[in-house]
Amino acid sequence: MNANQMLVYLTERKIGDLFQAARNLPADKLDWSPAPGARSALDQLQEVATALAMHWDLYQTRKLEWSEDKMREWQEMRRQIRDLDALEARCREETARLLEFIENFPEDQLEALVDLPFPGEWKMADIFYYHLWNMGYHEGQINYIGSLLAAESSS
Repeated sequence: MNANQMLVYLTERKIGDLFQAARNLPADKLDWSPAPGARSALDQLQEVATALAMHWDLYQTRKLEWSEDKMREWQEMRRQIRDLDALEARCREETARLLEFIENFPEDQLEALVDLPFPGEWKMADIFYYHLWNMGYHEGQINYIGSLLAAESSS
């Protein structure tokens, strides 16, 4: 298994983990927020399911163009998708697109630099890994929401 194949394998597995964490929540609590300003599970899933399409040019051009207007547009667009099954389907579809790109990406180009508007040096390997990392991060956040809901219901 080379680096590309390993990333494909791990990313495919993580989608199931992420959406299982969401399905473990009571259905009526998907949009519940633990505190003012805190993100709900639904909001986090909306991000993960739409991020790849919103930033797809990054994979092809190795450069991310960013603005506050683009961020607001993305947030408004993703808020429209409220159905868990639709979010999972979209996430799987967009992830399949990314994984096909990774499978066909030359392994010797994984260290190619990417131009991001954030500090630090970024390589294609970082960019490819980010979707997997982001799903894992949000899986943890959703499980935390679940633990808060369980504690709330037992008191």
